[in-house]
Amino acid sequence: MTELLFIRHGETDHNKNRLFYGHLDPDINQTGIEQLNKTKLKLQKFEEKIDVVFCSDLRRCRQSLEILEISNKVKRNFTKELREINFGILEGKTYEEIEAENPYYIEQIENNWKYFKVEGSESVFELQNRIVKKTEEIIKNYQNKKILVVVHGGVIQSLISYYLTKNLDFYWNFQVDNGSITKMTVTKDNFVYFNYINR
Repeated sequence: MTELLFIRHGETDHNKNRLFYGHLDPDINQTGIEQLNKTKLKLQKFEEKIDVVFCSDLRRCRQSLEILEISNKVKRNFTKELREINFGILEGKTYEEIEAENPYYIEQIENNWKYFKVEGSESVFELQNRIVKKTEEIIKNYQNKKILVVVHGGVIQSLISYYLTKNLDFYWNFQVDNGSITKMTVTKDNFVYFNYINR
């Protein structure tokens, strides 16, 4: 049995201000630090013994991982493949700013959200393909291990939706809070199930 513990990074001011951002690289804020301190205690409570760590290379995930204080003996893998979706030219803008600049973008975000792209961005469909490919690679290479994965909300949502429906239909059916733990268990028969552990 292989277990992956997906932890969403702590809150940033960009989260707090409800900006569209994925590849921008802000620090976590004080609330984010407090969230991850609670997550650290949760991991200790469940006596989770981590065999290997994978982490988005963006600062908010790196900082979150540091707070968790995983043993230095555990190998850490930082990778761009686990980054949040890239919003391209919409990065750092609010919904209202995008609507004022180009209402067509908002119409597409609301009605064609799975496949819509702007200059320099990727679609949610492309995000899901990228994340599933990397996750299946990790599962293949670390069978019967416990793997900590520090990532982003969209990453976790796209993964759960894929393993439940093989598509994006469940993407908006749940919320993944900052600092929460989503445990993905893969049995020897390749049956997958999830447990959501909030702070």
